[in-house]
Amino acid sequence: MARPTVIQTENILEAARVVFLERGVQATSAEVAQRAGVSEGSIFKRFKTKSELFQAAMGMNVEDLPKALEVLPSLAGTSTVEENLVLTAHQTIGFFQRLMPIMMMRWANPKSCLVAECAGDEPPPLRAQRHVADYLAEEVRLGRLDASVDTQTVARAFLGALSSYVFSELIAQNSSSVRIESDRYVEGYVRTLLRGMADPREIELGLVPESQNRARSSARPEAARSA
Repeated sequence: MARPTVIQTENILEAARVVFLERGVQATSAEVAQRAGVSEGSIFKRFKTKSELFQAAMGMNVEDLPKALEVLPSLAGTSTVEENLVLTAHQTIGFFQRLMPIMMMRWANPKSCLVAECAGDEPPPLRAQRHVADYLAEEVRLGRLDASVDTQTVARAFLGALSSYVFSELIAQNSSSVRIESDRYVEGYVRTLLRGMADPREIELGLVPESQNRARSSARPEAARSA
């Protein structure tokens, strides 16, 4: 009597990686099973949900943060503020591109707990904001950002802009006319965040409130000030 075929978990994960990279969040467990040459039941004996399968296949945990965010506070005083934020933004976008499909799967499953319910007192999004705010606060202390900068608000806006970019790109996959290259987005956003959008001539003419003028100048990198 022939021995039953042993289904290797790694074979399932390899098939899942291929399918998820091709199809994104729209991929189904049936497609993964077909690619791996197994039944859906074999998959769900190992992974309770598609979200869990995705996490295992893509080699990540939703509790993790990108290394770039964890080390960001230690970069205070090095390079320029703009260079540090651009570098961090690029790496964080890559992380969000893998994380977003998992979160979309979780939100679509009414039995899944939300991040705040699963992660204790400081869920990953709040931990990420803390790292960015700590970095900005240290740059303020070093005099490279103005003391009037609201570090908590800027940290939330910074991370929100990155997650919004990833989400927009996901839903615009078939609309090339509205997609934005990540390099262009990151560099343009960080430049705008630090330097503001007001025309200096309008500030001089009183067409922009002085408070906006202060906010604009306070967020300039040290290099821009000395230019």
